[in-house]
Formats: sequence, C-alpha cells, structure tokens
Amino acid sequence: MTDLLDLFTTDILMPHNMGWDDLAFAAAAIFFAGALRAYAGFGFALAGVPLLAATAGPAAAVPMILALEILSGLQMLPKVRRDADWKSIWLILPTAILAAPLGVYLLAVLSADTLRILIALTLLSAVALMASGLKLPGRLPVPATLSIGGVSGLLAGSTAMAGPPVLLYFLGRGDTPATARASMFMYFSLTGTTTLLVGVTSGVVALSTMLLTLVLAPALFLSNLAGHSLFHVMGDKHYRPIALTLLTVIAFVTLWRAVLI
Repeated sequence: MTDLLDLFTTDILMPHNMGWDDLAFAAAAIFFAGALRAYAGFGFALAGVPLLAATAGPAAAVPMILALEILSGLQMLPKVRRDADWKSIWLILPTAILAAPLGVYLLAVLSADTLRILIALTLLSAVALMASGLKLPGRLPVPATLSIGGVSGLLAGSTAMAGPPVLLYFLGRGDTPATARASMFMYFSLTGTTTLLVGVTSGVVALSTMLLTLVLAPALFLSNLAGHSLFHVMGDKHYRPIALTLLTVIAFVTLWRAVLI
C-alpha cells in the first residue's frame, strides 16, 4: 500500500508540483464546475480552468478540463441529446475544429502567467456577454456563424474555454433553457474531444496529466448527478446571477495571481 501511494505521488502529483491538499482542492473545483455545467449547460471550463490552474498550472488544467468534458458528455448524453439543436451545432462545429490546433499551439508556447491572463480575460468576456442580455436574430449571416465557431475553437485549444462566443450564440437567440443548455453541453463535449486529440497526438499533453484526470473523474460524475437534479428542481430562475457572481470572482482572482504573485 505504501509503495502504491509513493508511486501515485511520484508519477502523478509531483510532475504537477501538487500535494495531497492540492488534490483535494482540485477535486472540489471539479465538483463545483461540473455541478454548474450540469445545471446551467455552461461554466465547466469557465470555472474549472482557473481553479485547476491554481494547483496544477494552466498547461495541465486546459487538457484536464477538455478530457473531463468528454467524460461528462458521455455520462450526460442520454439525458440531453434529444433537446439539443443539432442543426446549429453542426453549423459552427467545423470552423471550431479547424481553429483548435492553433489554440493548442498557443498553449504550448505561452508562459503560465500569460495563459492565466488570457484565461481571466476570456472569463470576464464571457461574464460580460451573459450579463448584457444581448439578443441575436434567429438566423445569423453565414460568415458571422462561421466566425463564432472559429473563435470558439481557438479559445478551446488555448484555454479550454470555448464558451464566450457559443454562449452568445445559443443564449442570445431566445432558445428555451432546455434547448440552449443541451446544445451547449453537446457542443462543448464535441469540441473538447477534437481539441484533446490534437493535444495528445502533438505531444503537448503529458501522460501524467491524463492519469491525474482519471483520478479526479469521480468528482465530476457526482457533480453531474447533483447539477442535473438541481436543474429539474429549480429550473433556470436562480442560477444566472449566482453563476455570474462566482465566475467574476474567479476571473479576478486568476488575474491577480498572474499579475501580482
């Protein structure tokens, strides 16, 4: 048993400069971010990346969140696939896939503090978009729709936060909460799969990072059950102001950590 714990510490925790307290914090962060996403349809990467970056570092946090989004999508697929707007998903997904490798390249070459600043600014942009209440027409011009997918893919590869343009796309069109939630859930799962494959095949993502992801997966599975149950009990009346407040706090803490520490 002692040898197994030593192996776990050496091969999984030490490559990320983490201790057991950091692992507990990471599990709590995953549970919080996963519950937010299962309830609202968004927020997993927005909350999870900055929190995980505080312990594992941005370069590890991004692929971990992408991998966990894939696992989350598989778990929640039977519950949300029928409500998703698949026509809109397939419309923006191709340009997101094409732009994702460039985002992965930025993940490999940018410093940890630069990534933290990029993550914080992306998160603040998402909060501003959600708080603005901006409405989009039901049908956007094709170039605008394609650009939404492209920007989303770039952000997915570099920060795991494909959300800001997609939040505007699905939440700004007046879709029902169930449709918007399901569409975002499935879109983030699909972009996460593509982006992570690029990272793994290019060698940017380390094996120790994937092992750490598997260790944290149970916290995600529990959070999915909790968030999905909460959605059906409370609906969409209360989550938005709470989510916006929490995400804003996380963004400013991340920015403070990158600039002042």
